[in-house]
Amino acid sequence: MINLTSVTIGNGVTNIEEATFRYCSSLTSITIPDNVTNIGYGAFCGCDSLTKLTIGNGVTTIEGEAFSGCIGLTEITIPDSVTYIGDRAFYGCISLTDIVIPENVTNIEGDAFSWCTNLKNITISNSMTDIGECAFDNCENLESIFIKGYSIHGDFGKIYHLTEKLQKALSMLENQDFSAELDNEMKYPVILAYYRKTKNTKALINEFEKIVTYVIQQNDIAVIESLIAVDNLFTKKNIDKLIQTAIDNQKHEIYVILLNYKAEKLGFKDIKEQFKL
Repeated sequence: MINLTSVTIGNGVTNIEEATFRYCSSLTSITIPDNVTNIGYGAFCGCDSLTKLTIGNGVTTIEGEAFSGCIGLTEITIPDSVTYIGDRAFYGCISLTDIVIPENVTNIEGDAFSWCTNLKNITISNSMTDIGECAFDNCENLESIFIKGYSIHGDFGKIYHLTEKLQKALSMLENQDFSAELDNEMKYPVILAYYRKTKNTKALINEFEKIVTYVIQQNDIAVIESLIAVDNLFTKKNIDKLIQTAIDNQKHEIYVILLNYKAEKLGFKDIKEQFKL
């Protein structure tokens, strides 16, 4: 079956058995009809020429390694009917850039999307309660995670043990408690996601200067403009250091915003010669 290029799955089929099309390296497209409810373990594993995949609305289970190593697969729509995604289900699908995990999926097994090295955006269902070990690890270009209604942006591809830290982030957002130990490269994007959605500054207060330093480094002008509209966050005690941070990071627009804020709101009138890019 290694030279199989196309296949039609009949209307009477409800289960695609384990390893049915494994290593069919010439298979380029597959449509799984609505009558299929289960995609078995390793069913399409190693189909490295597969570029087009349609999964029917009757599928509830995508078992482990179902599409592992499908390196040509550039996009996939997981239907709302799916409730379970097995271990290594999409492991090493290096051409995928976006994944939306539907609302009925409550847990993802380990390594489900690991080594999807071009994956940039993940949307995780609001009903998600458990993300398996290493489910998104080694997704080195990952930059956006949408979860529980929050949009989290960062350089996540460089985070070691990303999935473990994502679990902690999820707990933070659910409990609105940001005191837990978590690497700043994950913690600060989570706090900022909470702020963007709620405009509540309580999560910012304890580490305000460090978080704004991170915002400056990311050149997030919208957040800076939002924060300066809030009374008593920027003070005579912290403003100079943050202006200097903008200078050091060559963030000219943020530098100007902070400098003007200092002049207009904090009572400093002749300061533009003090700070220069």
